[in-house]
Order: sequence, then C-alpha cells, then structure tokens
Amino acid sequence: MVNKKLKILHVLPYFYPAWAYGGVPRVVFELTKELARIGHEVTVYTTDVFDRSSRLRGIDSGTEAVVDGVKVVYFKNLSNRLAYDLQLFLPFGLRKKIKETLPDFDIIHLHSHRHFLNNIVHYYAKKFKKPYLLSAHGTVTQIERRFFLKTVFDILFGRQILEEATHFVAVSKIEVDQYKSMGIPKERTTLIYNGIDIKALSKASINSNFKKKYNLEGKKIVLYLGRISPGKGVDFLLRAFSLLEDKESVLVIAGNDMGFKKELLKIIEKKNLNGRVIFTGLVTDEKKISLYRDANVVVYPAHNEIFGLVPFEALICETPVIVTDDSGCGDIIGGNALGATVKYGDVEGLRDKIRETLESENNSQSVQRGVEFIKKNLDWKIIGAKYTDLYGKIIS
Repeated sequence: MVNKKLKILHVLPYFYPAWAYGGVPRVVFELTKELARIGHEVTVYTTDVFDRSSRLRGIDSGTEAVVDGVKVVYFKNLSNRLAYDLQLFLPFGLRKKIKETLPDFDIIHLHSHRHFLNNIVHYYAKKFKKPYLLSAHGTVTQIERRFFLKTVFDILFGRQILEEATHFVAVSKIEVDQYKSMGIPKERTTLIYNGIDIKALSKASINSNFKKKYNLEGKKIVLYLGRISPGKGVDFLLRAFSLLEDKESVLVIAGNDMGFKKELLKIIEKKNLNGRVIFTGLVTDEKKISLYRDANVVVYPAHNEIFGLVPFEALICETPVIVTDDSGCGDIIGGNALGATVKYGDVEGLRDKIRETLESENNSQSVQRGVEFIKKNLDWKIIGAKYTDLYGKIIS
C-alpha cells in the first residue's frame, strides 16, 4: 500500500448523479469516494449531463461541488441531446481548466474511450509529462453502433491516446483480451474488478414493496435491470420469456431507453406478451433494491459485456441470477458457481434456465456463495487499495 497522499484527477463525460448513463458513472463515483476516504486528494472533471432531456440544474462551466469528499468540477455541454444520442460531449471551458491545473496532479485517470475530454487531457498530459491511465469500461473495441464515426475518431485521435497511455485497467479477463486485440501489451494492463457498495445494498430498513406497488402479489418476477440498448440482449431475453409455460410469470424491464425500446415493443406484440411485460424506466437507490429483493430471478443477457454490476448487486440482495457465458460477469459467476450461465442467443436454453431457477428450491446455495465471493473480492475497500498500489507503481 502506498502511504503518500496522492493528487488524483479522474476524467469522464458523466458522473454523479447521471445514472442514466449506466454503470460507468456509478463505478467511478464509488471508486473516487473510496480513494478520498483513504486520504487521497481526488478531483473529477466531468460534464453537466443528467439524461437525454435534462441537464444538472444550476450548473455553469467550471461549477465546483464536493460530493462525499470528492471535488467535482462540472462543465456545460454544447448540446445535451448530442451528448446522450451520439455520445458527443463538447464541454465549454475544460481546455482552459486542464491547461491551468494539470501540472498540479500526480496522476490522471481517464474513463471510457472515444470522447473529446480524453483528447484534451491527452494533449496536456503529454505536454506536461504527466502519467495517465485509461479504464475503457468496455469501449476500447468498436461495438454496437456508429462504427464509421468510431473509425474516424480512432484514426484522428484514438490510436494516439492508446499508444501514449502509461497503463490500462481491465475489469475482467474479457477486457484484457479486448486491449490485446487493440495492440496493447498485456504487461501494460492490470486486472481490477469493479467494486460493489455492499453496505448500501444490504440495508435491512428497505422494504420489498415492488410487487405491491404493481399489483403483482402471487406472480413470479423475472427481472432485467440495465440500459435498453442493442448489446444488452433484452430482445434475446424477451424471446426466451415468451416460451415459458408458466403464464403467471411477469418480465420486468427496468432501465432507461437508449432508443431500442421500439424494437422490444415489436417483439412483445408479435409474441403476444402484452400484459406480461412491465417497463419501469430508470430505477435507482431504494426502489432498485426493493425490485431486486422482490424479483425471483435476475437475468443479465448482455453480449460481450466486460463486467456487469447488476448480477452482483442482485446476489447481495439474495436473488439468484442467470448471465451469458461470454460476459465478464459470466466468467466470474460461472467459474465460481454463483449462478446459472447460458450461451448468448440460445433462446430455448435461456428459457430452460429461467424455468429451472423459478422452480428450484436450492437457489440459496449459489446465492450464499455469491455473497461470500463479493465480500472477499468486490468490497470497495479492497478495490480502493488495489488502485492505490497501482497508482504508486505508475508514478514511481
């Protein structure tokens, strides 16, 4: 463990409380909070995004706030819609701030790839000879959408950012391989899992009232929680759910729409699932925990997902999980017998796993193994210590 207090700058386009942007802002929020708790001086440069239709209120470029011991500087985007729909973040005033303050930091930690905040930081990190590491969070390879734009970005900026990074963090073996496919040597990559906020998810005071709210007493809930986008496999889950013989089961899809919901509605209509599928929109905090606790099984059907927080959060809430075997969480859950795994695209196989889990009386064993694994490996105190050691090695 490094004893010296470090001045650490984290840079990402979305941060607390922009939960509509998925797991990355949550992970970085928890990481920076833990690093500040350890005693480091932690600063985050980010933008004012909140969700597709709104920004954070009262934010001007350069607005500073202290969130759980972390200094956060928010910069206003040119367009909130461009930020959400095209991931085009154009923050006013960031370049000037970076130029003025970058020499003060010991190390810079960039999050996600292919956004212009990284371009600005990369330029000045090179100028001031400051080490920077990148956590791509699954974005280093081209997946899902906008392949032409991503190719153009790589040619103009992306490749140089990768080539000149001091180090990389992968959150799973799958992401290690993704870095390798981009020509990044394994010795420049360190594997550190994402952490889980065990204390918050274990709050006994939170009541399980989702079934009551939606009048689902006596129903069995199959839950998907996450962004509604093509790579998340929700269409795959819908097709498998339509084959379930148990017509009393309900599929709950909880998450914000990234433009893919219209495709799911077509499947629901075609498979005659009207009345058996519930969309809740984005759920957070106590509502999310209540939903986890009331669900009978959580299915995380994402394709090539590098990690996936949802299955581990569900396990802490004592709910059994099913995940795809080609994902980072699938590698962990399948390899440690923490839940069921299924091949992506195997519709009948997923149907069978859902049915078996709903009917099984032995789910508590895998759930308990999951809880124990998370406490030993994914507690943020453990993760924060690993990052502190890595920062120290990079600086020295």
